[in-house]
Amino acid sequence: MTADEAHGHRRGWFHRRRRRAARVVLLDADGRVLLFRLDAGRDPDGRGYWYLPGGGIRMRESIEAAARRELREETGLREVTIGPVVGTRTGVRFWFAGREIVQDEWYVAGRVAATSIASGRLPGRERDAVEAARWWSAEELAATHEVVYPPGLRDLIDRVATA
Repeated sequence: MTADEAHGHRRGWFHRRRRRAARVVLLDADGRVLLFRLDAGRDPDGRGYWYLPGGGIRMRESIEAAARRELREETGLREVTIGPVVGTRTGVRFWFAGREIVQDEWYVAGRVAATSIASGRLPGRERDAVEAARWWSAEELAATHEVVYPPGLRDLIDRVATA
C-alpha cells in the first residue's frame, strides 16, 4: 500500500468533501417551485435529476444569507423574500465534478413575484452541468416520472405555502 492509499487517496479518486448547504424552496405567485435539471451525462446513474437551487454556506454566513446569495448567483433574482428555514436533511450524498459531496442541507422558504431567471448565471462547472431550469406546479410534480430531489419536496412546498 502506498502512502497515498493509506490516507484514502487513490489515483483518479478524490476525498469525500463534507459541507453545509442552503437550498431554496422558491415559490412564485402561482405556488410553482423552481427546479434545476442536472444533465444526465453528469449524473453517475446516467438519468439526470431535478433539484432545488442553492449551494454551500460560507464561513460565518447565515443560512438565509447563503440562500439569498446562491439564488442571486444562480438565477439573477434579487427581489426575493427569504426565510424561514422549513426543513433540514443531513448526510446528503451526490457526485459533482468527479468528487463525492456529502452535505447537510437547510431548506429555506423563498417567495418571488417575477419568474424570469437569467440564463447562464451559474458559475463555470455548474453552468455546464445544468441542462434546464423550470417552474413546476404541484400537479406536475405529482405526475412526473422524473427523479426529483429532495425526497419529501411536496411537504417542503406545503410548509413554504403556509409560512
